[in-house]
Amino acid sequence: MTNKRIAELVLESAIDYAIITADLSGNVTSWSVGAQELFGWSEAEVLGLAADIIFTSDDRAQDVPRKEMANALKNGRATDERWHLRKDGSKFWASGLMLPLQDGGTAEGFLKIVRDRTQQKRADELQSMLSQELSHRLKNQLAMVQGIVNQSLRRADNIEAAGVSISQRLGVLGRAHDLLLTGYGERIAVQTLIERSVNLHQDGRGSQFSLEGPALEVGPQSALSLAMLLHELTTNAFKYGALSTAGGQVSVKWGIADLDGEPAFRLDWLEKNGPPVVEPTAEGLGTRLIRSGVAGAPNHVDLVYAPDGLRCTVLAQLKGFQADL
Repeated sequence: MTNKRIAELVLESAIDYAIITADLSGNVTSWSVGAQELFGWSEAEVLGLAADIIFTSDDRAQDVPRKEMANALKNGRATDERWHLRKDGSKFWASGLMLPLQDGGTAEGFLKIVRDRTQQKRADELQSMLSQELSHRLKNQLAMVQGIVNQSLRRADNIEAAGVSISQRLGVLGRAHDLLLTGYGERIAVQTLIERSVNLHQDGRGSQFSLEGPALEVGPQSALSLAMLLHELTTNAFKYGALSTAGGQVSVKWGIADLDGEPAFRLDWLEKNGPPVVEPTAEGLGTRLIRSGVAGAPNHVDLVYAPDGLRCTVLAQLKGFQADL
């Protein structure tokens, strides 16, 4: 088998690579089967044409093809990682290598080898996005943990009470994170979040709760703050409200309402059949957490200490409430 035939077989077999040769002016002199597969043009269509047809219009405007040839002549090789064009106008991310073709030390043209790296590019971009998102969320949660610890220590009568308060609140935060990380995707069903936040299926408390609302989802940032808010309402109800007696009831309803002319998520917490309600003389951390509402969206919280039972209404702009960030 001659060297020429071996070279022909290599070009015919290397279909994962586009192998192109061009003269010193940058016009195509050969075009491999791999080049046809990758770019869509046949060899007959491109022979004699400028090889810069595979570059984007922006790159051609910036004279990138000529600079690449000049770099190859000067340094013996030129590499690039950039978007390239197919015949149908679609783009793909390519890794390219250009070498000068030499005969006795004199350059007579160029050899360019191109490989499609679009999948790797997409994977790298996704990994970068996920890393940034993880960093963003971790910072948010560390800030929330810091606030819980600081406020619990500041308001507690003793270190033991502070420890219990911190443990309970971080437990709620952890359960909300479990929902985000184990099978529920970026958003969570509102009903699932409520059930987990109030521990509906533990200690037989399901009989004291009534839940009613349509199938809605909440985004991760709002989910965490809503879980904390519901935990505080439940804790207060057990200490002072409807859940402190066997016959007490808590109704939780949610749906779509209006907030400043825009669609909003609405949640109503209503207690009844408990002891007479007395408005506290001092506002503790739990009350402040409730009044802070839902993170990630313009919102409003109305907390009413009605004699027949505590009422809390939460309104949050729907778009921010369901946002994935």
